[in-house]
Amino acid sequence: MKAKKLTALLLCMSMLAPSFSGCSEKGTGEATEPSATTGNEAEQTVPGADTEAAEEERLVCSVPGDLDMGGASVRFLHFADQQTFNINVEEMTGELLNDAVLSSNQRVMDDLNCVFVHNENGGIEPTTLTTSFKAGDDIIEIVYGTQWKVAPIVSQHIFANLNAKEDVYIDYEKPWWYLNYIHEAQTDNDHTYFLAGDASPDVFRRSSMMILNTDLLTDIGRDVNDIYETVLNGDWTFDVLSEIVRGVHIDSNGDGTANVGDTFGFASWTRSDVDHFMIDCGVRGCSRDEEGVPYITFNNDITVKFVETLVDFLWNNEGSYYVEGIPTFEMMENNQVLFLCEKFSRLDMIRDVQTDFTIVPVPKLDNTIETYGSLTHDDAVILCIPVVSVNAKTSTAVLEKLGYYYYYDVMPEYYDVILKNKYRRDSSDAASQIIDLIHDSMTTDFAYIYNYGMSNMMLSLRDLIGVAKSTDFASSYKKSEKVYNKVFEKLLNSIREGD
Repeated sequence: MKAKKLTALLLCMSMLAPSFSGCSEKGTGEATEPSATTGNEAEQTVPGADTEAAEEERLVCSVPGDLDMGGASVRFLHFADQQTFNINVEEMTGELLNDAVLSSNQRVMDDLNCVFVHNENGGIEPTTLTTSFKAGDDIIEIVYGTQWKVAPIVSQHIFANLNAKEDVYIDYEKPWWYLNYIHEAQTDNDHTYFLAGDASPDVFRRSSMMILNTDLLTDIGRDVNDIYETVLNGDWTFDVLSEIVRGVHIDSNGDGTANVGDTFGFASWTRSDVDHFMIDCGVRGCSRDEEGVPYITFNNDITVKFVETLVDFLWNNEGSYYVEGIPTFEMMENNQVLFLCEKFSRLDMIRDVQTDFTIVPVPKLDNTIETYGSLTHDDAVILCIPVVSVNAKTSTAVLEKLGYYYYYDVMPEYYDVILKNKYRRDSSDAASQIIDLIHDSMTTDFAYIYNYGMSNMMLSLRDLIGVAKSTDFASSYKKSEKVYNKVFEKLLNSIREGD
């Protein structure tokens, strides 16, 4: 797709919806105007089942059917840990997700006549990339990079600007690409270095939600259906959450102090929960001008109110327990906590717990915020192509094919079979609708993506709220404002100097 068409699509998306495009269900791919509580959805008619009817309903992949890479190797660089969605699958195991990934990868290789070569490097993507770039070594075609590691080094012009490439095969109109993430990662309408979509399922798996302990909810005399109704009506706000949490603090161990042996309405083990509450509540570090260029707008009324709200929730609500390193999943299993702020990827760690739980979104700041949010955490895996690669065009063909097959064959296994049925303990329609709502509320922000190149501006609230317990955001921001502006301009100008 030509750069002008991409620019038009991204501008349209940025005006219509704050969440990612892409959809929880497989559909026609035709653009539809988003509703007040979801992103740019496409109507699903076929859930990706492996049937002749399903195949007939599939969209046409834009990669030419006669494209032949002549048996060439496609070298991937990626990081894998126990929570990362592993695309390097070597054999069938009978496990649904594993086998779907292997099958999809093989179909891409068969379609394009290429061979995947996987290089897992233990989390040192930037070192490998900068070393090969400086040496001019063409050793990697496609990077599956951890966001917080690869985003700051884009200013070194290590990655290819896809807007500057002619006739790339990425079809941004297709629902397997998350246009709003791509837009937020841009420095203007002419520079696209990072992609996000179903070709990297970790973008969704690293997004935020809240785990609700339905056993404990029943014990305190509340009905989960009332909470579902509140969520689906758009009324799930911090005031509502705080009221529920405030009524849950039991001195379970009888020692007269609030500690890990007690029962709480909410518990948090990590300061990074602040990130998710912040973005999901509508706080943004940047806005954009008519040319798509971001500028800092962090110091505003929404940020101020958010800081006041979260400080009150964490430190003045007797039902909240916020201590780094506490075993929150163990507390959940022991029926000691009602709500946790979490990421979908971490559900793998509690799939066998006996406690029944369900999933709800992070609440809105208040009813002036139109949509729910689900921040993709900065450890998500995003896609890029090294600038030294001579195979950028065919690499985009591989990514487009991966997006196509993962959209139809991999994500339904994770989303519909595993997430909605294997992990979830509530089979009601309302619980299923809420997972759809969270998926379609995925969001991020330019300043969050590039935080580590912006003097940690977006993480400053971790210390202000989680350590200082202060509501004085304005004074805190003013102390660092000049530094933020200086490093921001340097980062922005450096990235935009690239081709």
